[in-house]
Amino acid sequence: MIVIPAIDLISGACVRLTKGKFNTLKKYYDNPVEVAENWKRMGAEWLHIIDLDGARKGKPENLRVVSEIKERIDIKIQYGGGIRSDTTINKVLKEGADRVILGTRALEDGEFLKNSLINYKDKVIMSLDYGEGGIIFKDGWRKKTGITIFEIIKNLESLGVKEVIITDILRDGTLGGINFDFLQKIIKDSELKFIIAGGISSIGDIINLKKIEKYGIKGVIIGKALYEGENKINLMEAIRIGKANGKESSKERS
Repeated sequence: MIVIPAIDLISGACVRLTKGKFNTLKKYYDNPVEVAENWKRMGAEWLHIIDLDGARKGKPENLRVVSEIKERIDIKIQYGGGIRSDTTINKVLKEGADRVILGTRALEDGEFLKNSLINYKDKVIMSLDYGEGGIIFKDGWRKKTGITIFEIIKNLESLGVKEVIITDILRDGTLGGINFDFLQKIIKDSELKFIIAGGISSIGDIINLKKIEKYGIKGVIIGKALYEGENKINLMEAIRIGKANGKESSKERS
């Protein structure tokens, strides 16, 4: 299970929100490159970078951060926020991102998603953000759709998608822990691999996710719990737990 530290960006600074609400913004660092270097020193192999300005405006606004990080350290980056065209995917990859996160446009336009998967294969990954009852949200979590994560997962499976990021927006940024009961309802009957986000609050959450790794959990994204909290997570320890040997996932593919 890969443990991926998150860096959320507004105006080039490293910030965190609570439940995706911009009026809860808290800035931690002015220089996200230094944050990336710290996570690298602690053993991170991937960074999860979300351009919050891009999510609101529909186009990336903080891409320079990717190239600046890549110039300084050898680390893989998945980047999302405002990725709504083929041209933008190309631009993000050329800037140095290893994987582009698709959201709103891919939800609205099945052909865009299909073509992106055909053209870019594992260089793109779908992200699903869900609220109460699994209802999917889009446009930087500002718009509620009429579809559930269960419906979309079935559709993604039919398209041959292998992996997806899922975020519980009711828990994201709250340090409230993961809703394990609902999470297991999502992942148990699916053939997809999942990267879990939203609510991770302690090493205990990492340990508990590791216990259900066999249901297809490939990774976990940690955000606010790396930056603050009573049980602030030590990234090095989380990575060690994630890598610990265990039974191979029943969904492991050749």
